[in-house]
Amino acid sequence: MRCLYEVLDVAKDADESALRKAYRKAALAWHPDKNQGNLEVADARFKEIQNAWEVLSDPQEKAWYDSHRDQILRAGRHQAGGDGGHEGQATPPEDLSLFQYFSSSCYSGFNDGPRGFYTVYGKVFTDLASQEAHAAEQTRNRQTHNAPGFGNADSPWSHVSAFYQYWLYFVSDRSFAWADTYNPASAPNRKIRRLMEDDNNKYRKAARREFQENVRALVAFVRKRDARVIAWMEQEEIKKAEHKAAEARRREEEAAERMRRALEYEEPEWVRAADIGSCSSEGAALIEDDLYCIACDKFFKSDKALANHNRSKKHLQNTEILKAALAEEEEAEIFPDALQQSIHTATGTPQVAQTDVPDLAAANDEAWLREDVEHLVAGREAQDPPESTGTAGSMMGSPNQPMEDSSSASETSSEGQQEEDEDALLARMVKRCTAIASGCPGP
Repeated sequence: MRCLYEVLDVAKDADESALRKAYRKAALAWHPDKNQGNLEVADARFKEIQNAWEVLSDPQEKAWYDSHRDQILRAGRHQAGGDGGHEGQATPPEDLSLFQYFSSSCYSGFNDGPRGFYTVYGKVFTDLASQEAHAAEQTRNRQTHNAPGFGNADSPWSHVSAFYQYWLYFVSDRSFAWADTYNPASAPNRKIRRLMEDDNNKYRKAARREFQENVRALVAFVRKRDARVIAWMEQEEIKKAEHKAAEARRREEEAAERMRRALEYEEPEWVRAADIGSCSSEGAALIEDDLYCIACDKFFKSDKALANHNRSKKHLQNTEILKAALAEEEEAEIFPDALQQSIHTATGTPQVAQTDVPDLAAANDEAWLREDVEHLVAGREAQDPPESTGTAGSMMGSPNQPMEDSSSASETSSEGQQEEDEDALLARMVKRCTAIASGCPGP
């Protein structure tokens, strides 16, 4: 058996690109189609080149090969089925050499022939199972060992899966006493004997660990090349692709169905005839449910967050600004421009300019209010006589005193009636202002 690096004619530290280049060159040189005159040799060399590339192109197999390279090369000359690497260590003669099976040269074709893939590796794992059963009897391990067989080319997948499930997690029942370095019986005293036994146990554990790793590595090597596993993986890929395509079609059909329903949807009559006021109230309810601050125009996720916001300085400032704006709008709605001008003209107070005040009263309502105000002003002017009249009355003598008393009585009665008329007029004005604010027509 040659070293795989020698097969590809590359250095041991060659990278992936160098390995690929060397493989292509060697495969092209020894391809059977180009060596018809020496077909048997070319076929063997081409298989050897393919095996070298399969091992060295896989990072895990390459790492395992590098760590066991010397043992694999000695497999054809020695019975080195995992010697543990310690001096004085010997492998039992009946032990099976596993390293010679880490090559495609040990079998010929994936069939059940004498040198076929399934015949060669079936015998290997049958021998391993027999040795483990014998070791279990010697160590009095009562655990039943029913190792599945390797099977043949036509074995069902259930049998193949059970085989790999068992051997990929292989645990040996051997004692590995052959890995002992010291003979405790030759110890001069108890202390030395215990030290010897401790060292022997370490060597046994190391040999067990390496043997189990070698068996598992061989199982992985075989599984990667097993045609039954490759066929099953291809079927699984096909099933995954079909499932993915079916899922994509299902999503497309659902999307098309949703679009069709959306296009065919007709709004119910009761929704189209819904009252605007109810919609407004529902919107306000939604705003309240969503924890909305109208002063700051913000939404909050929880009552606690809204409560903390209501105590903030910025919220209080925005609230005062909102209150002032609402007060101005309310005053502008109750007292339109025409009414405010008439009132300020009657009282003699300056009028404050109002901007953007909505006109809530019609023209005839404003004319009626203006007439009432002018009537009120005329009544007040008639109530206050000129100063000259009062002076002339005071220059009259006492002979006319009885007449003044009767005149005073009539004037007092007239003034009382005028005050009642003014009160009634003011009441009508207030009532009219309220009607204008509420949008009702005038009398």
